[in-house]
Amino acid sequence: MQLVARLNCGDEVAVLSDSEGYTVNIRTADGKYGYVARLYLSEGSANLPKKDHRAAEAVVDNGIARWQSGAPGSDQFFSGGSLVESLRANGITVQVSLQDTGWKLRANVAIANESAEAIHFDPAGFTLDELKPRLRSLAYKNPRELAKALTHQVYWTNASATAPASATYMNAVYTASAAVPATPNYLEEAAQQVQSSVLRPGTLAPTEKSSGVVWFERDKGPQQLNLRIFVGDQIFEFPLSFPQH
Repeated sequence: MQLVARLNCGDEVAVLSDSEGYTVNIRTADGKYGYVARLYLSEGSANLPKKDHRAAEAVVDNGIARWQSGAPGSDQFFSGGSLVESLRANGITVQVSLQDTGWKLRANVAIANESAEAIHFDPAGFTLDELKPRLRSLAYKNPRELAKALTHQVYWTNASATAPASATYMNAVYTASAAVPATPNYLEEAAQQVQSSVLRPGTLAPTEKSSGVVWFERDKGPQQLNLRIFVGDQIFEFPLSFPQH
């Protein structure tokens, strides 16, 4: 067999086929095709040197980054049974999930700063607008006021919001690269306290993160909503909807 290239220990390759049991058909990072003995390959990269792959980021238009399913910088996953929308722009990642407790609307919010500058946020400035069945703003609820009226209903989730069909990114040119790492779940890190610990105003230095709960007034039978998270001089916008039964 002809020698096509030499691989260094730790190089990442794409497996095209692995049906022979001994040799594997691969493609190298620089586009060369060939075969390598199976015993020289290991799956995953836990023990390999990490490569600096910049995560895809959302386009910021007039200071607003909007979550769209399938768009660069937008991701979604389940955490604790709830759907989480994750949005990254200019080195800042914001993750949210929204639950209807039957008493108030509870937004679980996580903010991670991977930019080069410190960022400030104040949950009292976050906004939640109901779009359907009627157009209205749902007021932010002060945690101290809620504590006076605390009931067991706070800890019971009747419904979890999902992304509406209108939040689908239609540009088919964009495809996620296998080199981009999976989105970290910042909300999961505070899963044990997320129902009781509120998100308080703060300033995040580079590499710092914060998470907690933000409460909003509830309208009967909310369907489609729009949550806006203000971080520094940017707005992270999340379209959310509750399934109707």
